[in-house]
Amino acid sequence: MQETTSASTAELARLSELIDTIYQGATEPSRWSAILPDIAGWVGARFGLLFTPTHPPEKGGFYFNHGIPESVMQLWSTRWHGEDIVLKTVLERRLFVEGGVMRGEEVVPFEQMQQAPIYRELNHPNQIDHFLLSVVFDFTSPNGLPTAMNFYRSVKEGSFTPEEQDRLRIVLPHVSRAFGVMVKLREADLKIAASLTALDRLSTGVLLFDARGLVAFANRAARNILEEEDGLRLQHRFGVSSLGEVVTGKTSSQDALACAIRNAVSPDLLHTAHFSRAVAISRPSGRQDYLLNFSSLSAGNEFGSGSDAPRAIAFITDSAEPIRLDGELLKKTYGLTPAEIRLAGMLTECQTVEETAERAGISKHTAKTQLQSIYMKTHTNNRAKLMRLLLSLSQLGG
Repeated sequence: MQETTSASTAELARLSELIDTIYQGATEPSRWSAILPDIAGWVGARFGLLFTPTHPPEKGGFYFNHGIPESVMQLWSTRWHGEDIVLKTVLERRLFVEGGVMRGEEVVPFEQMQQAPIYRELNHPNQIDHFLLSVVFDFTSPNGLPTAMNFYRSVKEGSFTPEEQDRLRIVLPHVSRAFGVMVKLREADLKIAASLTALDRLSTGVLLFDARGLVAFANRAARNILEEEDGLRLQHRFGVSSLGEVVTGKTSSQDALACAIRNAVSPDLLHTAHFSRAVAISRPSGRQDYLLNFSSLSAGNEFGSGSDAPRAIAFITDSAEPIRLDGELLKKTYGLTPAEIRLAGMLTECQTVEETAERAGISKHTAKTQLQSIYMKTHTNNRAKLMRLLLSLSQLGG
């Protein structure tokens, strides 16, 4: 019994150390090259990838590789990408859902995968036989480009177990939070993102919280929001050095906000919400809600030192702000035509397709045809998902 307790304690200590390492990646993107092997070790994998499968780095995406030869990745992207049976099945069955964790056998039975040319000619010769797949952000996430974190091992090592699948489920929300912070800070400049001055350059509101859950720093955009007192404001506390406590005007909203701050400052290692689980704050003015996304920060982060180091960060999104589309990004990334880009932009400002068609000077039929083409190219199937994608791209573009 004592040996079992000691082993459990050691595992929790290992998990705690791993999660603190993960949050270091929020402000130090270069750390992911070291973080990925640590997560691979946690789930018992030989190889791993953390990447944006539809957006290579030259198109604004990310790519971190643990153990897979670059020659293999080059072959996959140039020769085998269109014949990847696992990827095709995930997309066809709509399994690429934020927060999802799947073992390869749950997507494609191993016997069936063995018959695929990509397995015989690329995967198996390079000991990439068994898969453990996870989705950090999906196609409709407002917090980042579609992002996957996958792990692999050889046929000799055997398939991943449900227990290892659960281990990945535990750390995935922490990865989503750290990666989400990194993506949002990217607008400032990744090289200097971890400076308070750089945070003032962000158009999104940013709050840093101390160990008590009080606001230690608010960037310029956040100060403007708080000073407006349209649903969110600062309540100063006498005798403390912090800026104060962020409060709302409704009890239910205040309880949800306080819970989110508390969980970000002192996260539950085993039960942490995904970064996209935003807290919505209604506004007395009647404008669209503020959305707050929270994440913990590593014990040693670049925003402070020692006991003064902030313990959590929050991003405030004003969903009433107009969406600014990057036409070139939509063209290069999704292959949208100029007419489709123009229609997408109008859709963010109009209530109906009919209104959009009239404003664009085209028929309702043409507008619907263009919209269906946009859905197909962006992997969305309704207007709400398309708007979330456009919002995320506008935030990435700054």
